[in-house]
Amino acid sequence: MFESRSTIIADASKLDYDYVPKVLVDRDGQMRDLEVLFRPLALDGRACSAFLTGSVGTGKTATAKRFCADMGDYCRSKGKPIEVIFVNCRNRGSEAFVILQIIRFFDPGYPDRGFSVEEMARVLRNHLQANKRNLVIVLDEADSLIGKSQIDLIYQLTRFSDGALDSATVSLMLISQYPIIDRLDEASRSTFRRSNTVTFNRYTEEELLRIVKARAEEAILPGRITDDSLRQIATSAAEYGDARMAIELLDRAANIAEGDDLGEIDVEHVRAAKAMIYSNVTESKLMSLDSNQRIALLAIARAMKTNLAIPISTAEKTYAVVCEEYQTTPRKHTQFWTYIQKMEGQGLLRTEVVSDGGRTTMISLPDIPSKVLAMKLESLMEVKGNEM
Repeated sequence: MFESRSTIIADASKLDYDYVPKVLVDRDGQMRDLEVLFRPLALDGRACSAFLTGSVGTGKTATAKRFCADMGDYCRSKGKPIEVIFVNCRNRGSEAFVILQIIRFFDPGYPDRGFSVEEMARVLRNHLQANKRNLVIVLDEADSLIGKSQIDLIYQLTRFSDGALDSATVSLMLISQYPIIDRLDEASRSTFRRSNTVTFNRYTEEELLRIVKARAEEAILPGRITDDSLRQIATSAAEYGDARMAIELLDRAANIAEGDDLGEIDVEHVRAAKAMIYSNVTESKLMSLDSNQRIALLAIARAMKTNLAIPISTAEKTYAVVCEEYQTTPRKHTQFWTYIQKMEGQGLLRTEVVSDGGRTTMISLPDIPSKVLAMKLESLMEVKGNEM
């Protein structure tokens, strides 16, 4: 049943969280900052450090991986190879597990039980002292170690290169959503100076659009996703500035589209994907609307179809038809606009004023497929009608 060839997805691996593109979109500045900070390591073998900070989905982890891979290629080409150990501290759960993962880079068979944190720290130090290549340790979500430390692992790692090693240095890169430098001890803060901080701001909608376009070029078959769908993904993810969310929306929308016979990803597939991840359109919100507001929202859903957005004039024309269907008198434009504003405040729809030879209010449904919304409203109104 899973053997049929995909008509939408060219390479599903390019949609994985762990996939790192050769070129990162709109992270050139951060890559340059890291190049400056790690120049002493690449050129002279001296230990370096950096602290990467920013909210979820801003490219911290991907940038660290891309930079370390590129730096590794450069150092190898110069006959000075380096090693990189990447550890997600939150996934490992504790300082002991972080140490264990680093040890297993050198000794894959090292047991996960029977040793105290202090004993494991001594084993790690022996491995680092015996190591013949300069090492970069990347601790992702490093904030999870703060306040839980038995041996203060971050401090220990910053001190490994202070005259203790004859053959190799240990460089450290910390990644965190939160500004943790002030929570480090004074000695560690001397290593992670504020000038070593690389900041990742939230992506803008236009940046997210470039990201999702680039990823679609790698993951989706040519001509299988509409421009409006790419824009809808960027708009939905822009609320959080989150590239991970944009990639997840692309992945979900592509898989939903596989189940249709249309042969492409359209805006309705993206709305369905957003509803699966998180939707502002809840049953309780729909039930809180009065009958006139429900009719207005139903008209918008019916008029929307697979469009990215519709003019308010189009919505009002459909509204008049739906009012006739439900045997109610259409409200005038001012009242209809009031309905729109209230429903936007509840997150049920969005509006945007655009200039196209004049000023036009465009309405969109970011969080739910128009067909699904229409069915929910029709069902709710049928129930209410039966109760009367």
